[in-house]
Amino acid sequence: MAYIDISVGIKNGMLVWPGDKEVEVVWDGRIEQGHESNVSYLRMGAHVGTHLDMPLHFIPNGKNIENLDLECLIGPAAVVEVPAEQETITAEFLEKTGLDTCERVLFKTRNSKLWEAENPIFDENYVALDSSGARWLVEKGCRLVGIDAMSIARFKEIRAPHEILLSNDVVVLETLDLRAVSLGQYELLCLPLKLFEREAAPVRAILRPLDK
Repeated sequence: MAYIDISVGIKNGMLVWPGDKEVEVVWDGRIEQGHESNVSYLRMGAHVGTHLDMPLHFIPNGKNIENLDLECLIGPAAVVEVPAEQETITAEFLEKTGLDTCERVLFKTRNSKLWEAENPIFDENYVALDSSGARWLVEKGCRLVGIDAMSIARFKEIRAPHEILLSNDVVVLETLDLRAVSLGQYELLCLPLKLFEREAAPVRAILRPLDK
């Protein structure tokens, strides 16, 4: 049974959203320095690396990680390949994909090339959903949508697509590494840290191919 890790790992100096605090991963204790064991210390934002967005991210008093229905994070998922020339994932584009299931959808775009670099640089012209695409997914009964960008929405239209999805209880999975994944059907397993009263949490996400 082949599993594909689609998570972007956590490390010092990694790419974070513009304006967010840098990641800090340090040793709090080392055996060679006289400590009984090796112990690490982490300081990072909830939206660092591969992570889930919950309604509370953009909706006052919205559902948080504690309220998450874990069933939406485990099960069949469709991976959709977006052509390199496609700048925005619109409803018009989605109509042409022939998606037969939309409960869980992951978008593989040219964004995935970002993770080939050892020290990737943020590019605000990444591919993402617009409001029409978000509404299309909601209308099709989507419960989870993921993308290989640091945001599901375009840099200059961050709020509206998030609000459309999150206000309809669509969980958003961001910053995926889909380089090793092709168009097709998979089983998604994606579980977040259980952070109390928070709008997001880092996750380890993996896929198992279902296509014969």
